[in-house]
Amino acid sequence: MSAGDAQDHCRSLAERLNMLFAMVRWGDAHGRQREYSTAEVAKAVTADPSHPATLSRSYLAMLRNGSHANPTLSVLEGLVKFFDDHRAPGTAPITVQALVAEADPEDELLRQRLASSQVRMIAMRAGAMTPTMREQLLKMIELLDHEASADPVDRT
Repeated sequence: MSAGDAQDHCRSLAERLNMLFAMVRWGDAHGRQREYSTAEVAKAVTADPSHPATLSRSYLAMLRNGSHANPTLSVLEGLVKFFDDHRAPGTAPITVQALVAEADPEDELLRQRLASSQVRMIAMRAGAMTPTMREQLLKMIELLDHEASADPVDRT
């Protein structure tokens, strides 16, 4: 869950949950992007047999308005599963930790960078390399960085 806002880690559960409602949308028959309603999400979470959570519309509304702020882990898992299953392709996965925990700025930067499919492909390929090959790859990247900073291109 990432909106690119450096303040995300200071938000309450209600604010983070409402941010998910705002970010994860569905397209109607006319191609317009629509926000899922509280009732739709509660019904979908309850109907999903992959987790034990049941969720009423009124309880979800209380989570969204902040009057309840300590849901069970199964409720959090159900909500995260719903929003993760419906997120736009190519966007970062939505996790329980991102919904409830204070984000580490370094983790947030990693999530933002891994949102790119090309970066993920490079990381996956690098993960399959031997330590020697990864060291060579890092040297090549450092050389490319050095060349890019030493040879600025005039684009005017």
